[in-house]
Amino acid sequence: MGDKAIPFGSKICAKRVQQKMHDQHMERIRTMRPTVDTRPPMVAHLDHVKVNLKKEQMMEDRYSEIDRDNRILLKKMTEIMKQQGSTAGATPRSNPGTPRQGPISLNRDSRKKELLRITRENQSILKRIQQAQPVYNHVEWEDEHRKNALYLKNRCEFPLILRTPRAASSELVQLAEQDGPRAAMQKDLQDGSNKYVLKEGMKLSETYYLVDMSTDGRNLFVSAYDSNTRTNLELSIKEKTHRQLYRETNGDYQKIAQRLRVSDQGRLLLDGEEEDGASLGDELDAEGMVARHD
Repeated sequence: MGDKAIPFGSKICAKRVQQKMHDQHMERIRTMRPTVDTRPPMVAHLDHVKVNLKKEQMMEDRYSEIDRDNRILLKKMTEIMKQQGSTAGATPRSNPGTPRQGPISLNRDSRKKELLRITRENQSILKRIQQAQPVYNHVEWEDEHRKNALYLKNRCEFPLILRTPRAASSELVQLAEQDGPRAAMQKDLQDGSNKYVLKEGMKLSETYYLVDMSTDGRNLFVSAYDSNTRTNLELSIKEKTHRQLYRETNGDYQKIAQRLRVSDQGRLLLDGEEEDGASLGDELDAEGMVARHD
């Protein structure tokens, strides 16, 4: 099967046209205005909208009814207590030692049976809920997402730039919540391969770069690619500084990427790093800051 991409004579001209269309699209998005009026309605300041008089009247009537029922119940209880006190003093002479028994409930057995029935039904419902199996399988969802991402990456001609990178759900962050950053980095080191933690397009010193971040469990490798000049800037951060930046940003590599900048000599640096290669704790590898041209 042949290539389905639109043929063009010059890739440089095509890239220039696509970049211009992309800039125009971003400008339209930036100046876009909403079509839905989200302001509060004009009638929101009216009194009959703020205060529901009908509801307040119904609540007041309800409180009055409850108060009346409570007074009637209190009156009945007072009368019952007075009757019990008067009958307790007049004990029959035939049995002076026998205490007076209260009235026998006629529906005690039926209420007891109903209570037992409700308890059994609640227990059966709880058992069915606990034994119910889930309908959705999150493992299959993750597998399908990885396959779709692989298909998309293989189909794209230009470097893929997603708006929301999935670096926050990497194994390094998840293991850091349980065993700390050192344990996560040690696990990545045992795997023996670099793992990408960030892929995002961003502006560095007024120039658009495609920034890639990968780690082998200890060191952090940063790469910034300029498609216009075909220049690739690289920065190697050693383990000590990597852990320090990881703690300061709470494991968010996007915040680390926001601290990147390009010097006047065309070197990729971090905020707080000097031009001669000195940095936080003098742990950045100055020899790793190189610029390559394709």
